[in-house]
Amino acid sequence: MVARLAEFGSLGKKWMPAGRRIPINLGHMAGSLKDLKVWQEAVGLAADVIRATRHGNRREIKVVAEALMLTALTLAEHVAEGYGRYTGPEQRQLYRAARRDLLRLETQLAVARQSDLISAAHLAQLSHRAQLVGRLLGGYLVYLDRQLAAPDRPTRDSARVPD
Repeated sequence: MVARLAEFGSLGKKWMPAGRRIPINLGHMAGSLKDLKVWQEAVGLAADVIRATRHGNRREIKVVAEALMLTALTLAEHVAEGYGRYTGPEQRQLYRAARRDLLRLETQLAVARQSDLISAAHLAQLSHRAQLVGRLLGGYLVYLDRQLAAPDRPTRDSARVPD
């Protein structure tokens, strides 16, 4: 993220709104979206939800399956969009939206199980993966909060000695 801001030079301060100029150093984190563990798990969860719900033919099953799939896809999209944001507050907002999507998905899965629309085995598998995504999201939110609380702390990129 810092590298992205650096390539804009002095323009970086002009195109970013006031109060949003806190770039988060993700240099030690994932190099690309596909390297981000929380994204990998969110995409895997969405794929598992689709596999678990695609076998129903009745109308009520299709409605619930569509809601589950949409929520799981939105969760993965919020993670990806958060990764693509330049500032900590924007990232935090989208990761919090992903956490809300995860809670919505867990609720929909519980309702689907109570209604016998998915099996207990599918629910156990999806719940386990959802818990992992939740832990990863929570950890990343803690990381962002710490970075935002100490913006003056030197980052790996700013601590380098100029050539």
